[in-house]
Amino acid sequence: RHSHAHTRNTMHSNMNTSPAGSVSRVGKAKRTHKVVVIKVGTSSLLRKGHLHLSMLGALAEACSDLSRAGCKVIVVTSGAVGAGCQVLGAEKPTDLAGKQAMAAVGMVRLMRMYDDFFTSVSQPIAQVLVSLDNLMDRTQYLNAQRTFQALLSKNIIPIVNENDTVAMQDMKFGDNDTLSAHIASLADADYLFLLTDVDGLYTGNPNSDPNATIIPLVENVDDLDVDTSAGAGSNFGTGGMATKIAAARLATASGCHTVVMHSNRIEELTSVVVEGAAYGTLFLAVSQPLVGRKRWILLQKPAAGKIIVNSKAEVALKNEKSLVGTHIVSVEGSFESDESVPLFTRDNAEDGEEGVLREFGRAIINYSSSECVKLIGANSDDFFDIVGYSGAESVAHRNNVCLWIPGGEEGNLASNPEIDMTSHPSVNDMADLANMMGDKPRTPPPATLTP
Repeated sequence: RHSHAHTRNTMHSNMNTSPAGSVSRVGKAKRTHKVVVIKVGTSSLLRKGHLHLSMLGALAEACSDLSRAGCKVIVVTSGAVGAGCQVLGAEKPTDLAGKQAMAAVGMVRLMRMYDDFFTSVSQPIAQVLVSLDNLMDRTQYLNAQRTFQALLSKNIIPIVNENDTVAMQDMKFGDNDTLSAHIASLADADYLFLLTDVDGLYTGNPNSDPNATIIPLVENVDDLDVDTSAGAGSNFGTGGMATKIAAARLATASGCHTVVMHSNRIEELTSVVVEGAAYGTLFLAVSQPLVGRKRWILLQKPAAGKIIVNSKAEVALKNEKSLVGTHIVSVEGSFESDESVPLFTRDNAEDGEEGVLREFGRAIINYSSSECVKLIGANSDDFFDIVGYSGAESVAHRNNVCLWIPGGEEGNLASNPEIDMTSHPSVNDMADLANMMGDKPRTPPPATLTP
């Protein structure tokens, strides 16, 4: 694969040529450095019931290498419950209070090991514990953002975990894949690495399906046709491949490339970020990522209900219009006003068939689910007579509507020339990559959509 290395070096001779050494980023403001978030799963941190010391050492060295290459690094760690079980010689509890107690014990051991290994490479670290309700509150979200910025400005690596000891069940991230995506969005990261015990995303379970093949590149999560039903991760972990895909969707909508790869490739992180090398499965960031408050809205805990809209609504929302009653086809589940509600449409609807539901965004809704049912097909002028009070003129204002693919433009490899997919262990050339991806449907930009 020497020719691939040569190609990559040639491509990167044109990188970072912006004024004052700034880093050019598709759809995002330029800055002088890249921010990298590394999520290490329980399956990678624990081996045979004990902390995987060589992995912790490799992680410290990889972070140190990235830091020396001019990157700012954040680590999202799992393993607190598993480490607690190791300390006490106990099985993993099944109840919430038991898990929280075990996490409290394990986090002390885990941070001690992190401090030892990172100190050995002269890299200062900080412990940051967050909970979902911290990031659901806009003020706390912005405060957390400033804290991360302050730490990174001093070249301190935050070691992040969910504040398991006090988090309530219904206000938990649930898994650290989701947590890492929130942190990547909050920190405006360029790369999110989801390190795990498999090589990447496969078309099926490689342990049981001999025909399963790795998917090296994903430009749009909606294009995936894969089986992710094989369990919920390791014995001590909580995240499977489905949670990684969901995390990738959150991160890519915020403009962050997401890579699912095996933790035994951890020494390659610098070559991926700096040289554009390819390993595992790369989820490309969207071309027009969400920023500011809209990004925060997309990261809100979704309501239990959903709103299904017609095809005209998706076109209108992509063109930054508000959601109105005539857009709504049906309302499912229950939600209150001012909640973040998932928006769905139906694809491939044929005669007599409803088509497949597809979530394309979320919105802060001005009315409750029971009121939205009454507003189906209604014009804004009739809202007062329908709901009985003077409320908003739209079901959701355009400033509160956030799409998974902002602007209708999905990630595009051609817009990221610094990424060399031919360096991927499973890809021989670009024609080979095209064959592996198949004739996937493309999401057209809004200019080509007709109401």
